[in-house]
Amino acid sequence: MRQFSQLRFPILLVGFALLAGDPALANKFETIGGGVSGSAGIKREWLQMTLVVAGGISLFSAFLAVVLPHSNAAFLNYGNWKQSAIVLSILGVILLTGAALL
Repeated sequence: MRQFSQLRFPILLVGFALLAGDPALANKFETIGGGVSGSAGIKREWLQMTLVVAGGISLFSAFLAVVLPHSNAAFLNYGNWKQSAIVLSILGVILLTGAALL
């Protein structure tokens, strides 16, 4: 039985031949950008709302990481609540900044 390292080149060659064989296939299917006119605004609003919700959830989780009691060793944030709060706060700020920049 041949090892995978010996079969790697033929597999890559066949895969490249399948992908590069007919570039006209890309025009036969509907692209992501296709659809109703003015869909860019709809996509932008959807992305902005998604970023706001994700940023809000991250900031709320950071708040909970600080406020919840840290006396139970069964809780996930018993020992690393400071790091969790910092990471979630930074993530929330990045997501909300991305939403504001759209």
